[in-house]
Amino acid sequence: MANWTDYVANAGSLTSIYGCEVPALHCVDFHGLETRRDGPSVLLRFDLADYPHSPPRKWVDAKFNRVQLRLLAIGVNEFKMAGLKSNCSLSIEILKENGSFRILGSDDEFLLEIAARHILIDGINAYRSE
Repeated sequence: MANWTDYVANAGSLTSIYGCEVPALHCVDFHGLETRRDGPSVLLRFDLADYPHSPPRKWVDAKFNRVQLRLLAIGVNEFKMAGLKSNCSLSIEILKENGSFRILGSDDEFLLEIAARHILIDGINAYRSE
């Protein structure tokens, strides 16, 4: 069975931090999304539920305990969103279907569906959450 990182064009940046233990996309703390006309594209921003077992030294020194991931869907040809809430813990699934990459996210009140030609990691940041 494929892992979600198999569908992300530049997943090496994530595997360099997490190694072979790729973080799950279940119960991510969803911060938001941004639609862009170039591409068109959609940028998703969320905190991963899993922190790396061997984080970079500068993260340890700074006592960071959260990792935020930005995923960029490029060449978006389908975008659906329903529901809205201020604190959203999503389960996200990434798969390949009919030549497109699909990002599906949901919780009890929010639904997100994106189909795109490409998915990239736009950024990985760590920070300290009290």
